[in-house]
Amino acid sequence: MLNGQITHSYVGNTCSVVIPHPHAKEKPKPTPSPDTTDSVEEEAAGAAVHVNLDRIRNVDIFIGDNDLYFYANVKLYKFHSRRTFDLRGLKTVLIKFDTTENCYQLYLRCLPPVAIVGSGNAAGNCSGGVVPKPKTARKEYIAAFLNLPKLADTLQDKEPLVHEWKLKRITEQCQLQLDGEETSFKLTSHFGYGFASQYKGPLQTSELDKSTCRVPEPQQMSPLQRRLERIIDEMKRFSREQYKMNFVELQVPAGHQNPLRYKPKIYETSMTQEQAHLLHNLCSRIPSTADDTATATTTSTQTQSGQQPDRQVQNEVDCGLISIVLAICYDVRTTNNEPTCESGWTRSILCPLFCYFEQFDNYRDVLVAFLRRVITYPLYRNFELGRQCVRDAIEVLKGGRNWLINQLLLTHQQFASGEPCRDSFNTYYLEDYIRYMSNAKVCSDEHLRLLARNVKNVLMDVSKRHLDLGVIEIETELIKELMQEMRIDAGSGSESPSQQQSHQGDDEADLDNDTSGQEDETTTDDDSVITDSFDSMDLRLIENDVYAVDEEDEGDVDDGEEEQSEVDDDDDDSNSSTTTTSDAEGNSVIEQCTSNSEAAASGSISGSVSASASTSTK
Repeated sequence: MLNGQITHSYVGNTCSVVIPHPHAKEKPKPTPSPDTTDSVEEEAAGAAVHVNLDRIRNVDIFIGDNDLYFYANVKLYKFHSRRTFDLRGLKTVLIKFDTTENCYQLYLRCLPPVAIVGSGNAAGNCSGGVVPKPKTARKEYIAAFLNLPKLADTLQDKEPLVHEWKLKRITEQCQLQLDGEETSFKLTSHFGYGFASQYKGPLQTSELDKSTCRVPEPQQMSPLQRRLERIIDEMKRFSREQYKMNFVELQVPAGHQNPLRYKPKIYETSMTQEQAHLLHNLCSRIPSTADDTATATTTSTQTQSGQQPDRQVQNEVDCGLISIVLAICYDVRTTNNEPTCESGWTRSILCPLFCYFEQFDNYRDVLVAFLRRVITYPLYRNFELGRQCVRDAIEVLKGGRNWLINQLLLTHQQFASGEPCRDSFNTYYLEDYIRYMSNAKVCSDEHLRLLARNVKNVLMDVSKRHLDLGVIEIETELIKELMQEMRIDAGSGSESPSQQQSHQGDDEADLDNDTSGQEDETTTDDDSVITDSFDSMDLRLIENDVYAVDEEDEGDVDDGEEEQSEVDDDDDDSNSSTTTTSDAEGNSVIEQCTSNSEAAASGSISGSVSASASTSTK
């Protein structure tokens, strides 16, 4: 918002602030008087007639530790004090209004200045504790000759970052006095809203339509209070986790195009027959407000006749137009210019004009408000995506008048037919803006190109710090988390070979344990076969002794061998059955043991037969 010309001075621990009234240029017209004796009384009467008490009392005041926001009727004044205000002892603030100079004067108590160690001056004497170096007479003369600003003035001109959500409203604690009179008046709240602030009085909408407005009674809240309400709501709705998810890469659903890769076609547009009829109906009629205020009638007449409104109203209208264009560009980019059922909600939630009836009069506040809402409400909450939408809006303002009129008509249809109904936004904003854009005399192409250049210049100065949502701290925290995860992954990657070898060794050990278990089971089943193999060793010794028998017994031995062959056949059959059983078990080791046991058994039987034969011979 525009900053007024404020003068201040410090006397002890008291700060005196003088604020001009927005209509300070208006002077009381002299009333003709036939007699000089009655000139004094007539002059007083003219002054009394000139003083518009309702307009003077229409004030809203917010105060912080070092900041004072004073909204007077239609204009905001900002004052940043180098001394800290004493808010603890702030009970009643007396505001004096001088009808001759048309200015407000109020006195605010300040805390005592705190001296800085190592400096001879108090902390309150300069901003941030920076003390300008002493100048010699020659340097002061050169500076005065060249009209160079002083260091202290340069530091004060740099606008500090104010946490506006910390400001405290003190309007109820203030009283107004006129020209030092004893009679005091309370401050009132009767503010305008809508297109060029031309609407006054309560909203003329249904209860269902009021539910879509975050400010159901805008006439009782100053534009400054509406703005602070918006800022507080955004801080409550802002999600750190959602911002982190879309910071590195947009979370684009499957089957959808990345919004950052979309290229808008602002020179290719077509208007449907329904939109053409709507445009004709809107441009052929003059809107009428509920209370038929003079401001609304004057503004509408100027829009229709092609007359340029005053500078302040023109600035407010242009800032509102930029805010609407930014919301439209975001919806077009994220939907690939294919409106969905959520397009009406997206275009209304991203534009503070619709939700909060907020008024802007400088471009930086418009961009900051849009970027704050981009990373708070919609599906894709990315700062760079918001900046890309601002660039799209710049291209639209350069040469996309027809495209913009078409999008305004489409937005009008979405608000009128959507659920819930948002037709109040059409009544108080869109219909007037459609007429404004359609009138080339009031809004020329050159004027739109000038707006595009101004927005482009302001975009270069807007950073994440201005959003006042702690975005830089969140990104730093996320980067640290990602670096920590990368270190953990790198550490696990370096130990992976040893871990794999250990896992392989464990697997091999498990396999060996399983195999040994199978062997133990088979040997346990065939214990008798292996025992016979050990007994055969003794039978072989006996067999060697048998071979020492005389040759005389060879005949009997042959007979015994014939008998033994029959016994061997029977034993072979039994042994073959045993071997078949072991084969069924699938153990090659047992087969080998079985074959050895067969040979040993046959040798033992032949040895026993020969031994019996020799005994009988003896």
